[in-house]
This record gives sequence, C-alpha cells and structure tokens, in this order.
Amino acid sequence: MTEREQLVWASSYASLASDPANAIRLADQAIRQLRELDIDNERYSGPEYEAARHGPGLTLEEFRAWYPVALKIAKKGIVKPNEITEASCQTAFQIYQRCASDFY
Repeated sequence: MTEREQLVWASSYASLASDPANAIRLADQAIRQLRELDIDNERYSGPEYEAARHGPGLTLEEFRAWYPVALKIAKKGIVKPNEITEASCQTAFQIYQRCASDFY
C-alpha cells in the first residue's frame, strides 16, 4: 500500500470505527476506487519522482550521473541502456525539478 492509500484507508476506517466490520469493508472499497483513479500513476513512475520526493537539490550533473543507473535498476528488463539518451535524461531532470517543488 502506498502512503496515500494508507492515509485513505485509515481515515475511511476511522469514520466508522464504531462498526469495525463495515469500517473495514468501506476502507477496502475506498482503496479499490483510489487505485482505479491511479492518481499517483504508480505503474509508470520513474526514479526521477522518487528522487524529487526524497532528495531534492540535485544539480544537472549529479542527476545525469545518477539517473541512468537508477532507471536501469527501477525498470530492469523494460529499459535498455541504449534507450537512455541525453534528451530523455534532460526530460527526466525537468520532471524532477518540477516535482521537487511539490515536496517542499
């Protein structure tokens, strides 16, 4: 469960805490609906999002050295080394910078 899902589950459960059986059913239903929305786009997120969340402040040079390795690890078997171009690294860095401001 993601952090968002944990928060949604807990708040849904708490709204009916006096009736545990229904509270669990409601909380599970809320999580299923949340997953259908795919708000966090978990299936397609790359390491640039994790870096923004946990390590804002990387320079382009630091990011450029780190990103190809992180992407190969995160998307093992999906991304081939020759698919990681300078342009894709630049795009990922721009995403990283935009997302990093979301976590301040």
